[in-house]
Amino acid sequence: MTGWVQDPRRPPETLTSVSSNGPARQSRTSGRGNHRPWRLIGLALLGHMLRSRRFYERVAFAAVVLAALSRLGQENRTKTFARLAAWNKRQIQLLERKAGQEAGRLERGAERQAKRLTGKAKSTLT
Repeated sequence: MTGWVQDPRRPPETLTSVSSNGPARQSRTSGRGNHRPWRLIGLALLGHMLRSRRFYERVAFAAVVLAALSRLGQENRTKTFARLAAWNKRQIQLLERKAGQEAGRLERGAERQAKRLTGKAKSTLT
């Protein structure tokens, strides 16, 4: 059978042959020249936009908004970093205080142990 069947994986312009006797036929509308009118329309639209005062107003407004958002983001990062640094400082102070308390507790325990040992040593001598 040599009829033409539409391949579901390809666009509708491309047809494939049921028999694999030759290359598939291409539609006449799928060439590079088909994009030329769209390019011309796009260029005309771009030219119109570039001549429009409203376009420049919108661009200026967008630039101001982006600058403001950038500034807000930078300030937010600065404040967040400052809060993190303050938290880190408090944590270090807390750890230093706990380490000092633990050192004092160990020191007092060592003094008590030394007193017990010296007390036992005196009692064994007499």
